[in-house]
Amino acid sequence: MQPTPRLLTPPREQDIVYPYRRVWRSITIEGILLLLVTVAFYVAVNLLGFTFPSIIRPFINAGLALLPLLFWLVFSYLPERRVDQPRERLLMVLVVTALVANAVGIPLLDRTLQIDNWLSLSSPLDRIIGYAFTVGVLQETLKYVVVRTFTWPYIIRTPLDAVAYGAASAVGYLTVAGLHFSLSGGTTLPSPEVVATRVFSLAALHLSASTLVAYGLAASRFRTGPVIVLPLSLILACLLTGIAIPLRTGLVNAGFTQGVGAPNTLLGLGLSIGIYGAPIIIASFLFSAQSQREREAAASRET
Repeated sequence: MQPTPRLLTPPREQDIVYPYRRVWRSITIEGILLLLVTVAFYVAVNLLGFTFPSIIRPFINAGLALLPLLFWLVFSYLPERRVDQPRERLLMVLVVTALVANAVGIPLLDRTLQIDNWLSLSSPLDRIIGYAFTVGVLQETLKYVVVRTFTWPYIIRTPLDAVAYGAASAVGYLTVAGLHFSLSGGTTLPSPEVVATRVFSLAALHLSASTLVAYGLAASRFRTGPVIVLPLSLILACLLTGIAIPLRTGLVNAGFTQGVGAPNTLLGLGLSIGIYGAPIIIASFLFSAQSQREREAAASRET
């Protein structure tokens, strides 16, 4: 029997089989596709003058609200089933978050607190604080509780698992919020291009906030940072919500034309792009630095 040949050089990094789904790639693809759909609807209505008949508007609006869920299923959940070590309970986290949002989160904000009735006339600072302590605290707490309940501690095997479960929870919540917005108003439903822009802004805010919380959750799970990292990440996520909502409202409703202000959808869309990209890019660098520290610590222990 011939001896088994030995490799004289280590295998290249691209030749090593990665056993997990690459989370950042999935989030990026889903965000780009959702942005392209939003831009297509904006161009069709505002530049080409296309109008949607009222009879089909509910179906178009509902389809737009469900797009983040569809993209998540295609580019996150299905690829997850094909990797060597798939993450479990992703769909459960998404479904439970959606149910909690529909039963607790949205009714509490819209019917009980009715924040738009008393925050819309407040000063900018009061609106930031108000939205952070109402919408931000409620949404991020509900999503965090669901992820923590169904994944802690052993379902989260790697730091990026926290991002995957956070994204699933975010998609569950924003899908319900998008459906409520797109189908509200009775006979005067919002126009599809408005729905598309709103759904993208919801996706940007929820995914970015959940990514920040995921970093704190991973740091707590693997003890790669001080205890304060987790509560600080929750505070930052709530503050991001508190800043984003009034700022987007102000940009969209502020007009540059003389006289009556005209809605500036592009300004709101640009803000949503920044909200989608910046926190996720920052979080990806933080996770990379965290992984590098873990590798260096493991190498030092071996030596």
